[in-house]
This record gives sequence, C-alpha cells and structure tokens, in this order.
Amino acid sequence: MQRLLLMAAALGFTTLGPMAAFRAPDWLSGGTKTSSPAPVATAPPAAQATLPPSERLPGAAAPSPPMALTPSLEGFPTFDFAEVFRFDVSPGWIMSRWSRVSAALGTLQLQGYRVPLVTGTAEDDLAGSLTYYFNSAQQVQRITFSGTTGDSRKLVHFITGRYGFARRVANNPGLFLYEIPETQGPPRSLLEVRPARLLRADLPYQRFEVELSIERPQAG
Repeated sequence: MQRLLLMAAALGFTTLGPMAAFRAPDWLSGGTKTSSPAPVATAPPAAQATLPPSERLPGAAAPSPPMALTPSLEGFPTFDFAEVFRFDVSPGWIMSRWSRVSAALGTLQLQGYRVPLVTGTAEDDLAGSLTYYFNSAQQVQRITFSGTTGDSRKLVHFITGRYGFARRVANNPGLFLYEIPETQGPPRSLLEVRPARLLRADLPYQRFEVELSIERPQAG
C-alpha cells in the first residue's frame, strides 16, 4: 500500500511540475499580468493640418497659406500702344492695372503717376517708365515715356497716325525728331529717338533711347 502511494505522488509531480515552474512568476507577483499600453489613435495627416497649432501632434504638417494674386509690376500685358497712350484714364484705372505706382511727381498745376511699362518681347516693343499727368479737372493733361526700343518704326507709325506727329529734320544727325506743329510758340508734343551709346548684339531691345511727351489734344 505504501508503495502505491509513493508511485501516485511521483506521477503527480511529474505531471504538475512543469506547469508549476511555468506559472511561478505569476504566483510570486500576486497573480497579476502586465499588459502593454493601448495604441494612441492619431488623426490622418490631412485631418491634423486642420487642427489648431496647440492640438497638432509633433511633426504634423501645417496648412500652406493661400497665395495672394496682385497686378503685375509691369501692368497687365499689352501689345497695342493705344491701350496705354490714351487720355481717357483715371488714377483708379492706373492703380488697378499696376501693382506699384509712384505718385510723388507733382509739378505746377499737374499731378503725376509714374509706372513701369513693358509692351511685349518683340524688337519694336517699348520698355521704360510711363507717366500720366492730371490737371485740376482730374483729366490727363500730359503723357510722357522714357525708355528703350529695338525698332522705333512701330511707335512712329502710331503717333503720326493717332496724334498727328510729323518728322522734323534736326541739326544733330544722330537725332530723329517728331513733333506736333503749333500755330503759336514751340511744339509741346515731341518724340526724340537716339541710338543707344553702346550697341550690343545680345541686347536687341535697347538699340534706341526714346523720349516722348504728348500734350492733351485740344477740342476740335
């Protein structure tokens, strides 16, 4: 009988021994299990970009600010001289067309507004500064332009056909002079075209220097 009890005890130890050794750390710690922390839910990048800066997670991309659209520095593109050499414009029209206007150009009884002008990329286009002078009645009294061109024939054709300029032979062989003849006194509307001091093959748009002044046409 004693032999049978010893055999039963040995069989029980053989069966339960590995299980007791495997569970020993849990028993020693009071039978509790340590679980891993639950994952933190994060919003997708597109959603994080819409959150306030204080609630965004580190590394979340901030939304890009909207791009501001403003008129060009050279004004809206123009390929027709009649669009800018005109006397029916207002200061508001000038400021809406160009992003930068110099207005501190007051003369005797006239207020000037100067803007940069680039009429195109062809050799007969103009590049320089354009100024509108307004009288006390807020009408354009005078238009001036100072700049360069690679071919002055387009400008000459425009002012002779539109405003009645005529060629006048000058004593200077390097000066091409056009004017509106006046019945009394010297002409007030003039176009002077001179060859540039330095002619370069890589600068075809700067072959001639241009100085133009047009007075407001009189009624009739």
